[in-house]
Amino acid sequence: QYQHFIPQFLLKNFSHKYVAPDYPDAARGRRRDPRTGIYSGEPVVNCLRLSDGFSLEECPARRACGLENMYEDTENPLKDYSHLENKFAALESTASLIYRKIIKTYKDGKDDIWLTRAEQDVLRKFMFLLTLRSVQYHRKFNLDSIQEYEGEDKGWLQEYMEGCRVIKPIDVWLQSLETIIDLEIDTDGKWEKFIKEAIYFPIGDMFVDYINEMYMTICTPDNHVEEFILTDNCCNVIEGRTPAYPDTNAVNHLDLAPCFHKFAPISPKLMIVLRSTLLPEPLDSANSVVTMWRQVQQQIWIDTRFGNGTKSLLEDLPIRKAKTTYMEEVNGELKPRTGQNHKPGQHDNFCFTIFKIPSRHVRIINGLLIDHAFHGSRIIFLKKKAFLDLVEWFLAEPCVVGKKLTEKY
Repeated sequence: QYQHFIPQFLLKNFSHKYVAPDYPDAARGRRRDPRTGIYSGEPVVNCLRLSDGFSLEECPARRACGLENMYEDTENPLKDYSHLENKFAALESTASLIYRKIIKTYKDGKDDIWLTRAEQDVLRKFMFLLTLRSVQYHRKFNLDSIQEYEGEDKGWLQEYMEGCRVIKPIDVWLQSLETIIDLEIDTDGKWEKFIKEAIYFPIGDMFVDYINEMYMTICTPDNHVEEFILTDNCCNVIEGRTPAYPDTNAVNHLDLAPCFHKFAPISPKLMIVLRSTLLPEPLDSANSVVTMWRQVQQQIWIDTRFGNGTKSLLEDLPIRKAKTTYMEEVNGELKPRTGQNHKPGQHDNFCFTIFKIPSRHVRIINGLLIDHAFHGSRIIFLKKKAFLDLVEWFLAEPCVVGKKLTEKY
C-alpha cells in the first residue's frame, strides 16, 4: 500500500489535469500517454525531480511524496498496522475540510477567517503529525535494532525501549503517532502532562513546544504573480540560521539552529506560518511586562545556545496572532473583553487574518524550502514561469537565505 507523506488533498491543491497525446486506451476509452502511463485528465503536479539528476516533469498526484508500505514490518509481515492508517485517514479527512474552508475564504476575497478552537487544534495536531510522519523521521526510526540508531538521544531511546519492552525503534515512532492522533487537547492543559508520560519524551516535549511555543498565522503573496512551492519535507523545515552541514539526515541537525518559524503550505497562494512566541508581536509590543519576558526568554533559549544577536530572517514578517472572542484590541494592545469570561474554553473562536506579505518574505520562505529540499526527492510547483523566476533568484541571490550547504549540493 502506498502511503503519502504529503496528503493527496494537499497535492491536488498544486495539481492540474494531465493532457495526454492522442493515444486512445481501448480498454478504458481514455487517452493514455504510453511514455508515462498517465491518463488524460488525471491530476498531476509539476515538479523538479532531485534524485538521479535534475529534471522537470509531471508526476501523478497519487504517486507523489509517499512510500510503499510505510508501516510494514519485514520481519513480521502478519503484523497489522492498518488501524493506524485508518486513524490518520480520519484525521486527514477532518483537516482537509478546514483547509478547504481557508481556501474558499481566500477565493471569496475575504481577509479574515474564523476558526473554532477545535478546528485550530485539529490543524496544529495534523501539521505536527505531518512533521513526525515525514520521510526523515521514518528513515530515522525504521531500523531493526537500537544498535543501528544514530541519533544523539540513543541512550534515552534505548532506556525507553527497554522500559516498554519493544525491540525496534520504529515501534516507538508508531506508538507516538497513534497516541498523538488519539489525543484530545483540553484547555486546562492536562494533555501536556499526559503526552509527556505516554510517549517517548523527546517527541512529547517537541509536540508540547510545537503547540505552546509557536502561534499560527496564514499568509499569501502580495504580488499576484508569485506562488509558494511545496516539497516532500516542507513540514520539517525550520527558519533559523543553520551552519553548513553535509549530512543528508535533516532530523539530526534541527538543533543546530533556533526554531523561529515553521511552514505548512496550503496551496500555491496560501501558507500557514508558525511563529515563535520569542519574536516580536505587534499586539503585545506595547506591554512592557511581555516585552521584558520576551527579552529574558530570548537570552536564555537563544543567545546562550546559539550566540548573542541571533536573529530571525523573518523577524519583520508583517503578521500577528489571531484575535479571540474573549479579547479585543485597545490602543494597539490586546485586552480582555469587558463582560466576557477570560478563561480559555472549548467554545472559543479565533479570527485569523490572511496576511499579504511582500516579495522579499515570499522568497525567503520559498528559499528555505528549496534549501532543505535535498533531504527529499522533489520540489512541487504550479506555474512554471513563477517557479523558474524563483529558481533564478535563488541561484543569483547572495547567500542570505539558506544555501548553507557544502559545495556538493
